[in-house]
Amino acid sequence: MVKENEIFRIYFSHIIRGKKGNKATDQEIQDNIDRAVWVGTQLKSYLLDWEKMDGFPKLDLYIPGEHDEFVQIAWKKKFINEEQILNVDCTILDRCRLIILYGDYLSNGMKIEFEHAKSNDISIFSMPSLSDLSVDSLKFAIKLICIAEGFMKGSDNV
Repeated sequence: MVKENEIFRIYFSHIIRGKKGNKATDQEIQDNIDRAVWVGTQLKSYLLDWEKMDGFPKLDLYIPGEHDEFVQIAWKKKFINEEQILNVDCTILDRCRLIILYGDYLSNGMKIEFEHAKSNDISIFSMPSLSDLSVDSLKFAIKLICIAEGFMKGSDNV
């Protein structure tokens, strides 16, 4: 049965501190966040097109970087620690049907999100770049998941 009016949520996992970890500067962190938000925003426009043009269900992309100002301030003031931040991230991930691991490097946080997704049967898609091939592959993966989970009817064009 096709699930009507249900949102297919996707978690966009990306670096925050990157390869430098705790040694990343505020500017490096902000640059990583800005880049991830830009890529995520581009993906949101693709998702909207797929809903309109290809009959996909309502797709929602959660981009952690869009909500990171509070997290960065609270972390610097030691109100929260990395484990608590990742615990919240994984709770948000539990509400999603797919995680996109973006980039050519998996940070420690992304590895934890990956392991959490794997342990909780959340579909995983690795997306090294915003290339046409990556975007087309993502579209195909989302379509297959949507069909398998009853969000879309199958077709001969799968």
